[in-house]
Amino acid sequence: MFPKQKESILKLLKSDQANKNYVNNYLFPYQDFLDPVDYFTAFVCENLEGKQNYIDLIKSLLHADNTAQIFVQVYGFEQYGSEQFVYGETLIIFSRLSLSEIKQIFNEPKDIFPSDIGELSDLNESYFIMDKEGILSPVSGPSGNGQSVYYCWWD
Repeated sequence: MFPKQKESILKLLKSDQANKNYVNNYLFPYQDFLDPVDYFTAFVCENLEGKQNYIDLIKSLLHADNTAQIFVQVYGFEQYGSEQFVYGETLIIFSRLSLSEIKQIFNEPKDIFPSDIGELSDLNESYFIMDKEGILSPVSGPSGNGQSVYYCWWD
């Protein structure tokens, strides 16, 4: 994750927690979040090289649909002393593939299969994508190019 993303997401999550506002959904391009050398991010309790299995799954999806866009939804943050990190358990996927094709790809591995996969029919104003500069943009949904929006969640 880029430094400005780290700074921005921590401010947002701390503010949301202080205000007990748990409505906003912050999405990061998977490449930014699933960096296997970044201690600041954890995905499904995996840190560093443990994220590689999820990257491999995403690559399988991108092989089947090279127009797909995949994001990690940040769930929260933890702080231990001066160390802080953010974590996520859900991928948000914009893809031309059908739900059954998405399920087939993500249920293929026997060791990291998801708890739930489904379609998001309503991306409302609470979904935001954070760019490399830490700036949020609202997600408006698929751009009419035949894509659907899916979630893939691990518990």
